[in-house]
Amino acid sequence: MTEEAETADAGAAVGEPLLNRSQLAQIFGVSENTIDKWRHKGMPVETEGGNGVAYEFRFSDCKRWFDETKAREQAEKQAADDFVAQQRMGFLNAGHRDQAAGFTAGQRKEMAQAELVWMQAARARGALIHVDEVVELLDQIFGEVRAGLDGHPDWLEREFSLTGDQVERAVDYNDGILRSVQSKIKAAALGEDQTQVLDPLDGRLL
Repeated sequence: MTEEAETADAGAAVGEPLLNRSQLAQIFGVSENTIDKWRHKGMPVETEGGNGVAYEFRFSDCKRWFDETKAREQAEKQAADDFVAQQRMGFLNAGHRDQAAGFTAGQRKEMAQAELVWMQAARARGALIHVDEVVELLDQIFGEVRAGLDGHPDWLEREFSLTGDQVERAVDYNDGILRSVQSKIKAAALGEDQTQVLDPLDGRLL
């Protein structure tokens, strides 16, 4: 961040009121338990609570932390996705080379031409689509799944008046589902035999 930006932020924060957990939760559209979870993950606190003292937050600091954390998580996810794609491509290329190793140059050329014709025909029938299109669709689907699971504990808390401990258990359960899905995707992409199944509640092996 530039010195000018830091000066502007400092000037804006002078007249900014401090917020309690409930007020901050209203701005972000989440529950107070989620605010507590974010605080444990490193969200900045202006006034430490406890022993009858309420936690106080400066929204601009919390918003900056939220944006940076979200960007970092997206970058980490993208890096992991890129790694899986690269490794998968390596395995596919190696498998293709192994299969064609015993053929002559002419036979390999005929195989390549036949494969091209088949792919063009399949594409015309709509039976073959580009990998980029599949990846884009899967990203959209998993984005919806992740968003739904992230908001699920807050909905449960509002609808059924769950305790903080119960909400945390729901969060852990949903996180376990996402980890299990991610594990299966990686195993399928890398051609691994997924013999270990995790319990989505506590992450332990079934």
